[in-house]
Amino acid sequence: MKIGGTVTVTDNSAEAIAAIEAAAETALDAAGSQAATLAKMELQKYPERIDTGLLRNSITWALGGGSAAVSSYSADRASKYTGEVPEPGHYTGVAPKDKPQAKSVYVGTNVEYAYYVHDGTAHMAPNRFLKNAISKNIGELTDIIKKNLQNS
Repeated sequence: MKIGGTVTVTDNSAEAIAAIEAAAETALDAAGSQAATLAKMELQKYPERIDTGLLRNSITWALGGGSAAVSSYSADRASKYTGEVPEPGHYTGVAPKDKPQAKSVYVGTNVEYAYYVHDGTAHMAPNRFLKNAISKNIGELTDIIKKNLQNS
C-alpha cells in the first residue's frame, strides 16, 4: 500500500524573530525605566545634597540606538546658594547602538556635574547613585526583564 500526500512548510522565522526582538525591547525599556527610578531614589538618600533637583530630574534611559525617554528636564526650584534657577536641559541624538543583533539599555544623565556627585571630589564624598541603583537591585531588574519576556 502506498500513502501519498503533500506537506506544505511555512517559514515563519522572520515573524518569530521580530516578535522576540519586540519583546526584548519592551523588557529592556521596563528595566531602564525602573533603573532610572532607582537611581533617583539613590540620589534622594542624601536630600541635603539636592539643591535644585536638576540632576535628579535629568536621569533617564534609552534603548541602544534610540532616543532618551525624556527629551527635556528642568529644576524644581532655585538654588539655595545662588538664588538662580538653572536652565532647563535637553536630550538630543540617540544612544549608542552596539552590534546589529544586540539589544541594550542605557541609564544616565547629561548634567555636567553628575560625574562629581557620582564619584565625589576632594571636598565631597561620592554618591554612586547610578552604580548603586543597578548593583543593589540587579535581581529586581533581572526579574523585570524575565517577566516581560515571559508575558510576550
